[in-house]
Amino acid sequence: MPILYAMPRRAILYLLSCILLLMSACNSHHASVPPVTGPIDMLDYLLQSDDPRHEWTIGGFDTRLCVDPDGTDTPCFVLHKYSDPGKYELYKITQTQIQLRYEVWREDPKTDDVSWIRRFEEIHADNSAPGGVWCSRFMTPGEPGVLSHFRQDRFVYDKASHSYQFDKDGSTADMQTWLSISYAINDWGRNNQTGMKLDPVIRLRSEWQREGLIFETYDYAKGKSLVAWRWYERLNALKPMEGDRSGKIFHCENGHVLIESMDPPIVYQYNVEKKQKGRRLETLQFASHWKPDLGEQTYVVYRDTTKEYPLLLHHENLPVDFTLPDWTTAATLKDLHNHHTLSVNDT
Repeated sequence: MPILYAMPRRAILYLLSCILLLMSACNSHHASVPPVTGPIDMLDYLLQSDDPRHEWTIGGFDTRLCVDPDGTDTPCFVLHKYSDPGKYELYKITQTQIQLRYEVWREDPKTDDVSWIRRFEEIHADNSAPGGVWCSRFMTPGEPGVLSHFRQDRFVYDKASHSYQFDKDGSTADMQTWLSISYAINDWGRNNQTGMKLDPVIRLRSEWQREGLIFETYDYAKGKSLVAWRWYERLNALKPMEGDRSGKIFHCENGHVLIESMDPPIVYQYNVEKKQKGRRLETLQFASHWKPDLGEQTYVVYRDTTKEYPLLLHHENLPVDFTLPDWTTAATLKDLHNHHTLSVNDT
C-alpha cells in the first residue's frame, strides 16, 4: 500500500486498468467448451443472476424479473439496452418456452429521433398474451433447434397526434424463425474489460431469413446475460456495389465489404467515403436450416461486437418503466391497439 500512495493517481489508474485487461485475457484463454451432457436451462444464461441487487450492467445491458405489463400472471423479465430505461425487450417465461413479447425503442420526443415499439405473438401458444418464441426453456447445445411461428406489429410514434401509430410495412401476419444453440468461446482480445470470466457462452442462432442469406447470433454468459451479437451474410449472394470497376466491393448489411478472394475467403470491411480497407472479417462455413440442399456455404461475419468496442462494467441501476408518457400520461404497453397481434385488452 505505501507504494501505491507514492504513485500519482493517473499511474495508479493505469496500473489497475492493465490488471483488469490481464485478468480478462487470462479468463478468455483458459476457457474451454464444456462437454454436452444434456439439456440446459436457458434462464441460467438469459438472466443476470450474478447481480441479484441490480448494482451493475454489462455494456449497458441488464436483466431483471418483473411483472407482466400485459397484466397476466405469466413470469417475465426485462432486458435493458444501452444503459437507457427507454430501450428494452420484455420476455415471458412459461414452463416450456421463453417468449419475446415487446421490443421498445423510446427516444426523447424533443429530438428528431424516431420512437417505435414491436409486439410479437406466437401463433400457437398456450399462455395468454404470448410473445414469439425466443427459445425453448430447456435446450441441448449442438442439437436440432426449435421453430418459432409468430406474427408481429410495429408501432411508430407520431409527434403530430402524440400517439403510436400502426406501421404496416414493419408488421407481418406470418413469420418463422429457426432457433438453435451451441457452446462457444470468444476471442475478446483486449475488449473484455469487465474483469469477469464470460466464456464459455451459449450462442443462440436466429435464422429468420428464409433464403439462407442472413442470420444473427446472440452470446449469453452464464449468470450475466447478453454479452455479444453478430450479423452474418452469405458471401456468394452479396450484391456488387454500383459503379465499382474493381469487382471487389459489395454491399453488406448497411455498409460494404472488399472481397480479395473467394477461395480461400479473404474479406475486409470497406469505407466507401474514404475508399479505405478496414479490418479483416471472420468467415465460416455454415449450412442453413432453410436451404439444406445448398450444403455448407461461406458466410462473412460483418458485425461482431467483440471486435467493435470494449465491453465495460457499468455501476448503475436501471428502473423498470412500461408507461408511455409521450403518448398519454396513463398509457402503457397494453394500451397499444391490436392488428396482427392482440392487445391484452382484446384477448
